[in-house]
This record gives sequence, structure tokens and C-alpha cells, in this order.
Amino acid sequence: MSISYGWEKLHSAIHSLCGQGEQAERLLNSVVFSLIQITPENDLPEEMRQEFQQFMDDMTSVEAQRDEGRVKATIDTLDEIEIGNKIEKVISFYDSICRHCEPF
Repeated sequence: MSISYGWEKLHSAIHSLCGQGEQAERLLNSVVFSLIQITPENDLPEEMRQEFQQFMDDMTSVEAQRDEGRVKATIDTLDEIEIGNKIEKVISFYDSICRHCEPF
């Protein structure tokens, strides 16, 4: 199994988190444009899969009321501390997958 796609998407998520805009917007972009594309059983080391899947379940836990989507609806319910915690979790996932990658 190759985790290169998972690494690529987590790397992209980190770039989104470092971009312009409010924290909530950057978290939304990292999830919608990168993390949601990861299939844990194919793209992540086994020891990361359950925690990542729980994170994604949490990030899509609120039903969308309009056309904003579940991720946006969920983020809109979070306060600044919770948003910061979610961002730290994404960074932690990236750190974990980097530890499983072969050196260049």
C-alpha cells in the first residue's frame, strides 16, 4: 500500500491552513479541498485510519440547512478554541503521516 496520496492531500491541507483568511475559512478549505478526498483504508497507515475517520465524521456531523454543505455547517457551530483544536489535529495527522514516509 502506498500512502503517497494521503501524504499529498494532508500536505495540501497544511497549505490551506497557512493561507489567507479567517481560521474557520482556512479549516473549511483544508477539509473540502483536501482531506475529504482521502480514503483512510487506501491512503493512510493503519494506525491513523480510525482517528482520521472519527475526525472526518466530526467535521461532517451537522446537517446542512441550506446549500453550505455539512463541513461548513459543522464549522459554523465551532468556537475559536474548537476551530484551533481542529487545526491542530490536521497538523498532527500530517506529522504522523510524515513519520511513515520514506526519506527522499
